[in-house]
Amino acid sequence: MKKFKIFFTGIAVVLGILISCDESDIDLKNPNQLLAVTFFKSSTQLESAVTAAYTYLQETGNYARYQFYINDNIAGENYAAGNLEADKVQMIQRNVDEANNGNRQYWQHNYQGIGRCNFVIVNEENFENIPTGEIAARLGEARFLRALFYFNLVNKYGEIPLVLDLEIVEGGRPKSSIADIYNAIVTDLQFATSNLPAKGTQEHGRPTSGAAWALLGKVLLQNGDAAGAKTALANVTGYSLVDNYRDNFTVAGEFNDESIFEVIYDESKGEGDSWNQNGLGNSETSFRAQEYSGWYNVKPSQLLLDEYEDGDARYADTFYSIDASDNGTMTNTFNNGNSTFTSGTIGPDDNPAWRKYQNLDDRGVETFWSGINARVLRYADVLLMKAEAEIRSGGSEAVALGFLNEVRSRASVAMPDVSVSGTTAILDAIKHERWVELAGEQSRWLDLQRFDGDSYLMPIPNIELQGNTNL
Repeated sequence: MKKFKIFFTGIAVVLGILISCDESDIDLKNPNQLLAVTFFKSSTQLESAVTAAYTYLQETGNYARYQFYINDNIAGENYAAGNLEADKVQMIQRNVDEANNGNRQYWQHNYQGIGRCNFVIVNEENFENIPTGEIAARLGEARFLRALFYFNLVNKYGEIPLVLDLEIVEGGRPKSSIADIYNAIVTDLQFATSNLPAKGTQEHGRPTSGAAWALLGKVLLQNGDAAGAKTALANVTGYSLVDNYRDNFTVAGEFNDESIFEVIYDESKGEGDSWNQNGLGNSETSFRAQEYSGWYNVKPSQLLLDEYEDGDARYADTFYSIDASDNGTMTNTFNNGNSTFTSGTIGPDDNPAWRKYQNLDDRGVETFWSGINARVLRYADVLLMKAEAEIRSGGSEAVALGFLNEVRSRASVAMPDVSVSGTTAILDAIKHERWVELAGEQSRWLDLQRFDGDSYLMPIPNIELQGNTNL
């Protein structure tokens, strides 16, 4: 089964039934209020509470929409090609303000996800009739997800409120230091590495111990701990690169040998509550395909196109183009080869358009509700992080280049090995490889922070500033 069902039965559980007309016998509790002391009494109830946290990964503030717009636009991977809305233009201009709608939804949905994780984690003492091993695994899921939500936030805003409980603080939580945020993320992921099931034993769409090690390595590398990242990433085993690069971005290629963690979508479920998510319903589809190559709101920047080496087949796997002028490769056919992009048919201009995460290969028009899963972590990223961690921690140049060249030697890519020497040259090669390998995968802004010292951050949105007087 491709997807696991998103549900949260506890929110709607009726905890009492009024059966007497004698007021002295009436329990004056809200029958629709979820009480942890009476809820966590079965494996099904615990599963539903954990599963509810995944909702906020699926929604528009995250991987359904603004996760890709915020990262790709601010990183310089896109330019505004069509009728791009003002909040997304601000991202391209790196001038995001407190009223920006995408900024608001990104902040809100990540913190709402944290809240659902906290609900599970804090209430461990109330779990009953649930096997110990199952409790550990469910807590591992919740702590992996909380770490991911916080990682999304800290590298976009810097100092932010750290909320690890369910207590209400008068006026709201003040900012915590970046160091404290990272410490909390690392602690959660260390727990997850020890308690999550291994690859092959976990349900698709839920994190494994390998995913926890991979995310821990990414977090440590981003926070400047290359040696710690090297150790963490060495534990990511059992994965391999798929022969065909393009298989990482299609429905048919979901959960392949390269996949480590995906946010799941399903076109067959239709719209759901995709436009107006509040965490109570299902957002089973993504807007990524329609926005990038349906409406052509954005197109890949020339800076990104120029990064590809001549003959790199990943160019044709990542973009549609009407000629081969940029790097000698091209894909201009779609709809199973029955349609061809020609001048005037590839959006508001003739420049290349996004092919990665698009459905056009096998249909004539883009699907409004896309079911292509978002690949959050995949093994090629891990190999390139291993190369970076190796060289940044003073390790072997040959080992670092070995990881780098493993990515370049993928069967469908077959680019020549890089054979440079010296830390600076090797880091430059890794930075280049990460951009072309992970283009449009929300990686570039993080890379700019690490490699180039990029200090741009988004402002805390008005929705938080107005409600939190302690900021």
